[in-house]
Amino acid sequence: MKIIFLIVTLVTLSFSREYIGTIVKVTDGDTIQVQSNSEILSIRVLYIDTPEKFGGSKLEKDSKQTGINSKKLQELGKLSSNYASKFFKKDDVVKVVSYKKDRYGRLLGEIYKNNINYSYKIVSDGYACIYKQEKYPMELSALLIDAKSKRNGLWGVNYQAMEALCY
Repeated sequence: MKIIFLIVTLVTLSFSREYIGTIVKVTDGDTIQVQSNSEILSIRVLYIDTPEKFGGSKLEKDSKQTGINSKKLQELGKLSSNYASKFFKKDDVVKVVSYKKDRYGRLLGEIYKNNINYSYKIVSDGYACIYKQEKYPMELSALLIDAKSKRNGLWGVNYQAMEALCY
């Protein structure tokens, strides 16, 4: 089993592409725009899912699924987005490691600032859930459990909502 995981990891890494760029805009907690050379890249951050900042079908789906008012969820989305905006300032230099595009044409990737993996940081600080629809590093589970137990970030704002969102 370990050999298969290693092979899959090596194959995945061989298809990755690395970009060095600067922050242009924080769209929300899990979507960031980066300029690399003359190209503006929209990055959907891998491994995480943050509450929705904007109205729409995802917010309504989350509200229905969790039984929590969409306005309350949207407030958490705004806080998560604010967290991202504090972490990433305009023109910060970042490294993006991208593996593929999503159905909206955004690059799916990891973003590093000063060698800090943003996915790990935002989960540890309690402003994101793990996106469990895809494979993710197991270290994130420990970071999420720790953030939850310490009531970091959004866990301290609305524990019930985060518990429902991070199911």
